Amino acid sequence: MRLRQAILSSAVQQNATLLLFFATGVVIAHLLTPRQAGSYSIAIAAAGTVADLKDTALGSYVVSSPKLDNSLLSAAFGLSLTIAVCLTVGLFGLSFVLTAFYGDAALGHSLRILAFAQLCPAVAFPATMRLMRAMRFGALLAIGLVAASCQSAVSITLAALGYGADALAWGYFASAVITAAMTIACKPDALRLPPTLAGSRRLLAFGGWTSATLLVGSAALSGPELMIGRAVGLANAALFSRAQNLVSFVRNGLVLGMTRPLLPNLGERESRGVDLAPIYGSFVETMTGLAWPVYALLAIWAEPIVRTIYGEAWRATGVMMIPIAIAHAVTLTAGPYYDILIVKRRQRLLFACEAAVCVFTIVMLGAGLKLGIEAAIWTLPVSGIFFAACYLAVLRSVIGYDPGRLFTAWARSLAATLVVLPVPLAFRHVLTQGPTEILFGFVASSAISVAIWVVALTFIRHELSVHVRGLIEDLSRSIGVSAYPRFLPQPTETDRG
Repeated sequence: MRLRQAILSSAVQQNATLLLFFATGVVIAHLLTPRQAGSYSIAIAAAGTVADLKDTALGSYVVSSPKLDNSLLSAAFGLSLTIAVCLTVGLFGLSFVLTAFYGDAALGHSLRILAFAQLCPAVAFPATMRLMRAMRFGALLAIGLVAASCQSAVSITLAALGYGADALAWGYFASAVITAAMTIACKPDALRLPPTLAGSRRLLAFGGWTSATLLVGSAALSGPELMIGRAVGLANAALFSRAQNLVSFVRNGLVLGMTRPLLPNLGERESRGVDLAPIYGSFVETMTGLAWPVYALLAIWAEPIVRTIYGEAWRATGVMMIPIAIAHAVTLTAGPYYDILIVKRRQRLLFACEAAVCVFTIVMLGAGLKLGIEAAIWTLPVSGIFFAACYLAVLRSVIGYDPGRLFTAWARSLAATLVVLPVPLAFRHVLTQGPTEILFGFVASSAISVAIWVVALTFIRHELSVHVRGLIEDLSRSIGVSAYPRFLPQPTETDRG
């Protein structure tokens, strides 16, 4: 599958899933109080700190490996199962500690449900790796949508029946079971692969550093929720979690959708000895050009949209979204740093950066909390700047990218962002009276901004105009139209894959 096609399929899955979760979140916000949602927020934050260790570190090695054989996959499968069992036991025990620490029984019960859900991805690990290696993102699209639908249905039904935070935990569990079952159904031969720990030394050498990296990275991500919940209450933790999740839709939907196919593609390039600096610059431009305008639009409309959709009880979430959006936008200046360092097998450098960012984030947030939750949230953009500086310095030494190329990428993306700002700002200033006006203003300004953005990409010859050209040409061929402006940039190595 061509890289652009794989990216498109992956992005469709991510965005469709996130739209479903967004709709679910709106319904849940009217069924649960911030205090009830806060119990689940702390539970999922605690689980998320270590949950990715069960297969992500091993998965990165397997997906990016130049050659995959059954012995490697069996060893990775065995390690994945072992880690999953240990995590389940650990999270089960942690649930009682957190119940006492936060004084909330619902939190502990939710975490125990989440603990057992960690076993499902490990069981489906071989099938998942084979689908990823084959870049079968169409199958992954279907699996993700069905699992997300089940999670939404279970969560909403149980929340309506009065199950509180447990409703969200059981929805998570249902999604994990469905995902594992459908993944195995796509690759049933994976069931015949025996798990083993023999030959796992090379995986441990790689996975040890990568797992440590994921641990500190998850701690930096989950730490703010845990600290806010302890310092200013579970309700504030839920408000922050909602803000973080809404802003993360941009990264998880647009950026993660693009970068999921990148790791196997970069692994193949590295095995051929291809210089990764050019594609790195192209992806930085693509990621920032796509995400920065959306972050800007989100920051402008955050407060009225949250108030309109979720209700007055969640109003503070909209205010929190502004600094969080700025922080996320700043971190994207470093582009696909993780994939580059994994392919280059520079796990120790990756760990050092993540550890430094984690410590810096926690220290800054702790200092901010002494001044109040507003000051604490505004420390996140500062942490984002530190994050970008660390990874840009490291990647310069690893792949030797051209700083001039990177500044050009940022300048083009910034231009594409600034040119769309007047429209949402004008609508935001005029249409703020009632829910209907606010929703109309958001939708109308978004549609106009997209049109302006597409035209701007062409005139500034942004990297994204190549992908826009490809999509329009595909559409043109499907309706029998071949003419398209020839002055657009021609497909590059990034597009061809």
